[in-house]
Amino acid sequence: MSLPEVAAQPAGDALQRAFARAAGSSLLGGNRVELLFDGPATYGAMFAMIESAQHRVHLENYIIHADAAGTAFANRLIERARAGVTVRVLYDWVGSFATPRRFWRRMREAGIEVRGFGPISVTDPLLIFSRDHRKLLVVDGDRAVTGGLCIGDEWMGDDAKHRQPWRDTAVAMYGPAARELDRSFWRCWTFSRGAMPTNNPDGYQEPPGCGDVDVRVVA
Repeated sequence: MSLPEVAAQPAGDALQRAFARAAGSSLLGGNRVELLFDGPATYGAMFAMIESAQHRVHLENYIIHADAAGTAFANRLIERARAGVTVRVLYDWVGSFATPRRFWRRMREAGIEVRGFGPISVTDPLLIFSRDHRKLLVVDGDRAVTGGLCIGDEWMGDDAKHRQPWRDTAVAMYGPAARELDRSFWRCWTFSRGAMPTNNPDGYQEPPGCGDVDVRVVA
């Protein structure tokens, strides 16, 4: 491409190409996006997605507490698992170190696949420095929530004790970007020795466009 041709291209196109090179990801069109402020709005959106799941639920988070907020998530995940939905939960081994084993055991007994990311390893001691700080929910591969919120009561606040929710923001996405976020979940899941399904049992398919927002997923 000649210099005059480069100069004639819109600045926005050149900027997007630069982002694509730097991030190693393409711009995905056809998405619907909603900003979610603080725990009550974010958890409400996540609960609605989980409750509507038909094929699979993928939950990945750095901290999942066994408090009221964590139990509210667990109860919904267990209900979907018992209804025949495939549910996978990936927590960070260090971030969720204080969460008791009985919390994970209850989910496993309901048929949920639960794995910890980066536990202490004698054969790979440096793995302890590799942490999974991602906060992600993907449902049926076509809707997702990601942002800065872990799962715990501090993100919900307590009106009775005049405690505001821990200020944080998340984004709900519907459309092709959710499928790309699902792929990012799979990369961490398999790194944690989680098994990939065979013969497409979870109903994998590319979601259709459902909005007019372009999204670039940088995982």
